[in-house]
Amino acid sequence: QAPQATDSLPKTTMEELCETPRQWDTTEPMPPAQPSLRSMPVMYSGGTSGKVLRILCYGDSMTAGFCKGGHEFEPYARAMAESLGLVGERYEVFVCGLSGLRADTMADGANGELVDCVGFRGKGLVKALVENGPFDLAVLMAGTNDMSCRLPVQAIDQSLRRLHGACHCRGVPTIALAPPPAPSRGASWEMTRQGVLAALQKFALQTPGVVACIDTANLVDARKADLWDADGLHYSPCGSCAFGQQLAKLAWRDVLPKLSELQGVDFKSTSTVSSWPTVGQAAPWATCQPQMWPMSPWWSGALPVCAWVLVQV
Repeated sequence: QAPQATDSLPKTTMEELCETPRQWDTTEPMPPAQPSLRSMPVMYSGGTSGKVLRILCYGDSMTAGFCKGGHEFEPYARAMAESLGLVGERYEVFVCGLSGLRADTMADGANGELVDCVGFRGKGLVKALVENGPFDLAVLMAGTNDMSCRLPVQAIDQSLRRLHGACHCRGVPTIALAPPPAPSRGASWEMTRQGVLAALQKFALQTPGVVACIDTANLVDARKADLWDADGLHYSPCGSCAFGQQLAKLAWRDVLPKLSELQGVDFKSTSTVSSWPTVGQAAPWATCQPQMWPMSPWWSGALPVCAWVLVQV
């Protein structure tokens, strides 16, 4: 079991936590994510008291934290729950990440059960919403496998809209996460990814149920090799933890207040968050020592500047 970030720290502000970081023995191997992902969704929690905010993170292998060829998994939901728990009240973050599945497959199987490419079983999106809900928010990230299959952007966009619509018609607002960049895939991959991102941003601006659209390229640096798996497509365990921590930061700052407006409940605690840990610090069991990823020429420049879009509701 991974050590809890609040074992010996009082409930306080994130700024104070950052000023006195806790030291961990980095010589010990990072424990595998618990509980098992063989049957999903599974839940991670953070915080100890107060109103519970329940979040569903749904998607493909990037959501599952697939790495090392499927021999290790580190869902970003764990770091997200733990990071939110440091400064909020109580958070329950559920994860269902179906490795190898396309967005259209998820949409077609939303009412049943699905089996992914490593043999893990997960509930379809609608089934998870009904049987594991109610949820206050859903975080959806899919489309990577659709891009691998060279599906056109329009088809990917339609599948992603179906997934978001399944949440909206059940009263659950969503965060739309664009597929992450892939350091090993080159310029053509990024051009397609930018097309999917643009389609998601347009959808978000037109759809009140989408409370945020985030370009994941801004959360994990594609130039830092230790944040990426050897395949150059998936996050490393450290990268998934960094992603979850950064997503928690954005959710706390900009999304949770919107949920309060939508639902009439203030999920944001009275803690004052003026600073957050830098990348890697949300995962005390995995200290990151960034290294530069050897980039192909198009990656040598600055990453595309596409900040996430906040949707006015």
